[in-house]
Amino acid sequence: MDVRPSAAADLPALANLMTELGYPTTIEAIATRMALIDARTDFATFVADLDGLVAGMITVTVSPSPLRSEPTGAIVALVVSSAFRGRGIAPALIERGESWLCEHGASRATVNPSIHREPAHRLYNRLGYEHTGLRLTKALDGS
Repeated sequence: MDVRPSAAADLPALANLMTELGYPTTIEAIATRMALIDARTDFATFVADLDGLVAGMITVTVSPSPLRSEPTGAIVALVVSSAFRGRGIAPALIERGESWLCEHGASRATVNPSIHREPAHRLYNRLGYEHTGLRLTKALDGS
């Protein structure tokens, strides 16, 4: 398995992964999103490549914080295709994402998985992430 930066050729697979995660999208929509992300130096997306097949992806970001002197890191998205789960792909993606965050000055990483993603909660706990808060969300467009 090769964990590498995402590329334009990965867009169809990324669209499928986002859909599998519960965020249905098209190749065109993910291309627009990834172009915005790729233009920034505070975001990175990596894919797990198994013999030319994209089995999973992670997007991470760093940002300044009024709470700490060093930047705060965050896992924005992590998904492994159901066809490839149980092969150590998620931990490998998280390890690569954490390395990138450290390289960009972050001394900690946070993640906000949806409450119903209990297998993800167990994964993050196994990898040293602690439950330290609650996430509240509000749609700002009235929907």
